[in-house]
Amino acid sequence: MATARELQTSSGADNVFFVKCDVTNVAEFEDAFKAAVSKFGHVDVMCNNAGIMDERIWEKQLEINFLLFGGTMMALNHMRKDKGGRGGVIINTASLAGLVPTMWFPAYGASKSAVYHFTSSWAQNPDMKAAEVRLASICPMGAKTALMDLDEDQIVQYAHFKQTMERTEYCTVDQVVSAFLMAMEDDTINGIALTIRAKEGVEKKKLSMVPVE
Repeated sequence: MATARELQTSSGADNVFFVKCDVTNVAEFEDAFKAAVSKFGHVDVMCNNAGIMDERIWEKQLEINFLLFGGTMMALNHMRKDKGGRGGVIINTASLAGLVPTMWFPAYGASKSAVYHFTSSWAQNPDMKAAEVRLASICPMGAKTALMDLDEDQIVQYAHFKQTMERTEYCTVDQVVSAFLMAMEDDTINGIALTIRAKEGVEKKKLSMVPVE
């Protein structure tokens, strides 16, 4: 709520609307979309960002990290221009761990790989041309957020991970935000993973896909 009040102050109270939502509750998730449409009349941008990293509860981790699949489908239902929407863009938060195998969090990496492939697969669906909806995934290397405040048993080979990360520069939250804004504003980005590393910054990565005629 503090963030909502800050944004209402900077952007105008009528331009910022906050709804508390548990994304594991399908009814609450859908109600959040309905509330946004009731307030603003439409949905233009969807960012699926909910996720956890905890190899101890890998089944729950997969469940939560896969929930953006449902969020994507809900967003499509509201956005599709061929079904009364205005088009738009869906941005799903994956991870560099979903593109590059890592031993520290195999289940987490698998979930983020699924996010990338799900997003890119929907992007190549020819129906999306009529829908005028783009899809992209952002893949940070690792940013200094609460997600990285890990207990020793949350990942595999914690000591090795800690030693490695002490020699590695995290990307910043500002860099992740820049990737999000790029995906939102650049109409040529579709089915692309935006990778984010501390030194290299944001880069576009598109894996080979089966051509669809």
